[in-house]
Amino acid sequence: MKRAFRTLLLFVCPILILSACAAGSTLHVPGDLTRPPRAAAPGAGMPQAVIADFSFAAAPDGVIGKDSDRVRSLVWKGEPGKAMADLVAGVLGERGVAAVRRGAGAQSAEGLPVRISGVVRRFEVNTRRTGNLTVVTEATVSLTVTAEGPGLSGPSEQTVTSSTSLSDLFVTPDDLREALMSTANAVAEEAARKLLEAKVVSPSS
Repeated sequence: MKRAFRTLLLFVCPILILSACAAGSTLHVPGDLTRPPRAAAPGAGMPQAVIADFSFAAAPDGVIGKDSDRVRSLVWKGEPGKAMADLVAGVLGERGVAAVRRGAGAQSAEGLPVRISGVVRRFEVNTRRTGNLTVVTEATVSLTVTAEGPGLSGPSEQTVTSSTSLSDLFVTPDDLREALMSTANAVAEEAARKLLEAKVVSPSS
């Protein structure tokens, strides 16, 4: 009986997998990148820095990766540069550091002594099948953050890269978003940690 059940799975599972995958040449990653729920952040005090939108060399049509199993493009309609700057600002706020968010061309604002800018060097999610029943979804984000201004002795530059992998029977939009959001948040947290470590900004006492 068990052998018959396993044999049935070998035939039925591939059919279920194919039917569950969305048809077409593109698959969209849903939603925005957000911070996970946290306990109430400490009072951040007065803003210490302006954080400008990070730059990102976007591919045409918002393509950020490829589903190798189904040979289709993976598309996210968000703005990686703006999203990553928002995440870094969010993490700093959670650490007790207030910052002012501005567009890409912003200089030091409202008398703030530090300007934080950045370059999103990689922002991608890809999938590949390993064996008959497993699809691996892998996201990679790489960010270089630069801090400069009269409040610092000189420019400070830090680069952070992180990857996340998930396994499932087939590719789902939610898995794509989960992998991408987890990776982006890990990079934002590490970038904020490095800014604090370098004393570019400090938590309000």
